[in-house]
Amino acid sequence: MAISYNFNMTNLLDLITPTNLEVEREKFFAQANYNPIFHYIWQDQKIDPVFGIKKKYPLWDSIKQQDHYLIMESASDLFEVRISEDMVDRALQVSGTEGDRSTGDIKDLVSAFSEAFTYFNLDYTTKVVSDSGFNIRPKHESQELIISNKIHFEYFSVNAEVHHELVHILRYVNGKHNEVARSQRFLATEEGLASWCQDHTNNDLSQVQHAMEYVASAVGIGSGLREVYECFVAMGTSKELAWKRACRHKFGFVDTSLPGDILKPAMYFDSSEKVSKLTTDEKVRLFRGKIAISELAKYPTYSGLWPADKLISYFKL
Repeated sequence: MAISYNFNMTNLLDLITPTNLEVEREKFFAQANYNPIFHYIWQDQKIDPVFGIKKKYPLWDSIKQQDHYLIMESASDLFEVRISEDMVDRALQVSGTEGDRSTGDIKDLVSAFSEAFTYFNLDYTTKVVSDSGFNIRPKHESQELIISNKIHFEYFSVNAEVHHELVHILRYVNGKHNEVARSQRFLATEEGLASWCQDHTNNDLSQVQHAMEYVASAVGIGSGLREVYECFVAMGTSKELAWKRACRHKFGFVDTSLPGDILKPAMYFDSSEKVSKLTTDEKVRLFRGKIAISELAKYPTYSGLWPADKLISYFKL
């Protein structure tokens, strides 16, 4: 009998988020050599998703086949990230940055989002849920931010989380206002700009965690989840954060003892480094809508619901 889950069938992230994370967490910490066996909604139901980005289809097909190397190839193409020795060296340098760990709670986060929504006159609300496998996910159609009550603030501060998510919202709202269609290649730029604004407008260690994710992907492409977990712990994370992040590297994989990495976690640091090379004017123009860095020439000026000076001041562009 098929099991029914309340997932958005057009959202790839929903489809590759394991449904048994909590069960596998208990097994993982109870057995020193255990690698999780993840279960997904598509193993119980016939799913025929409709994606707005064409590059998601090859990844989806490779996930259904459980071809680990094809998954990585397709993911690399979709997320526009290639693991390189030079970038690993750069990530290792950043990941060694010392600093105080962040503190925060759901109440502080909800309050901070409310203040930000007021500042930008956004008709958005927050909704806290008990689901795991993510921190925050925007649902633009319902103008909501879905927040997991299992969110981890160890390296990410409350303000950093707010700045990251606001980039997603402002680009979406401006895109609607400007009638700029979402680019087929928007994703890497989307997360790169959000990560840059998160990492460079706060005195926390969010860039450190993003760098760790890149290093972990370099490990994950040739190792199982347990080795990725140990990589995070060796870099200084708590065991709980190491578990959560190691799982993200194996999203889409059933047998996590095998080599393979979804590579999306590496995209944040990799794309943020590309955004860091842009001028202030170029960063501002990326807020016109959900466009890619490679398309900036098509948009020589910024336009939107908020003046450029307000974006520059808030995000320290």
